[in-house]
Amino acid sequence: MKVSYIAGAFTALVLVSCYDAIVGTPRQVGASLSTTRTASFTTGTRHNALRSNSWVTNALTRQKKEETVADLKQTLEKSSLVFGMNFNGFTVKQMEGLRKKLPEDAKIQVAMNTLMKQAGSEVEGYEAIEAACKGDNAWWFAGENVASCVKAYLEFEEECKKAAKADPETKVPSLSGGCMDGTFLDTEAIKALKNLPTRTEVIAQIAGSIKALPTKLARSVKQVPTKVAIGVSKLADGDDNKDLVVGDIFPKAETEA
Repeated sequence: MKVSYIAGAFTALVLVSCYDAIVGTPRQVGASLSTTRTASFTTGTRHNALRSNSWVTNALTRQKKEETVADLKQTLEKSSLVFGMNFNGFTVKQMEGLRKKLPEDAKIQVAMNTLMKQAGSEVEGYEAIEAACKGDNAWWFAGENVASCVKAYLEFEEECKKAAKADPETKVPSLSGGCMDGTFLDTEAIKALKNLPTRTEVIAQIAGSIKALPTKLARSVKQVPTKVAIGVSKLADGDDNKDLVVGDIFPKAETEA
């Protein structure tokens, strides 16, 4: 009996040990469930946070793009000319130095081609800028003083060409194209604008022509009484010779033989 009791107790102990090893004690099972739930909650929270951050980032990016397009549209409305320059390879210092050499009514702004294309499509006269929206562009905006803005670019290009002779790795700028009065301009057409007079200069020239017109007119009118007086004098002198006719005093223009 004693041996059977001991054998039975031993068997029961083995079974309990196996059960604990396989399933775990109640405390261990509870701890495992708690840990699993915590990990699941943490993972879900992290996923929601990442998704929320993604929404915020997209919203901010969309807002920034809208602000950029609005700024480009406002600049285009004040500009007479816009053209793109490939800025890839230039340093920030070079770009900042270039901005300082611009006329007061000119501006350089780096913007994505898609945003410039959208802005140009929404401002009358700049739809053709789409053809220049390629590559990495720094956009030049020229106000009334178009020639000075173009000359500033040409001077920068010449400086880079001279530097490239000493250092072949020096970047030389190139133009992607531009737009003026609704017309697309290629590189040569943009460079040719260096001799374009300003609006103020054109008005001054017109004003000068108008001012000179009354003087010329007055001179012509002033000569009319003189010619009439000479004619009257000759007619008076002809009273002494009654055989003379007016045609004798004022000879007709000679006719070709």
